[in-house]
Amino acid sequence: MIKNIRHPLIIILSVFLLIGNHANAQQKNKSLNYSKYPYWIEMMNNPATNYFEAIKAYDEFWATRKKPTEENEIMGQENTVTKKQTFLNKWFKSKEEKEAEETRKYTLDVKKFEHWKLKVKPYVQEDGRILSADEQLQIWQKQRQQ
Repeated sequence: MIKNIRHPLIIILSVFLLIGNHANAQQKNKSLNYSKYPYWIEMMNNPATNYFEAIKAYDEFWATRKKPTEENEIMGQENTVTKKQTFLNKWFKSKEEKEAEETRKYTLDVKKFEHWKLKVKPYVQEDGRILSADEQLQIWQKQRQQ
């Protein structure tokens, strides 16, 4: 009796394992949707990131949003006219208000990213790899000795 139960049970477990592996492999192959989440913030803080991939993530994220362009907007100091807050306005924001709130949320990160781009650009290799701090120091020391 036990031998009869084991055989179908082994087959069922094997099928589940194969399905699980297939689903996991598909998840790994999915590319990141840069337009939905600000991956560029994480990339900027990761020393092993690819420069060109970070730029792509930044551009795709801001392709459908209003990016802060003015210095006062970047610093989060824009002069906005406050409208009367009614009960409904507190609960239901307009699309423009939601976009403005999202823009304010990332203003400092935009400023940091723009600075990061300028700072690392001289150290970007052809494949997009950014030289490590040690490699940058070696270049600086070689230039100093000449």
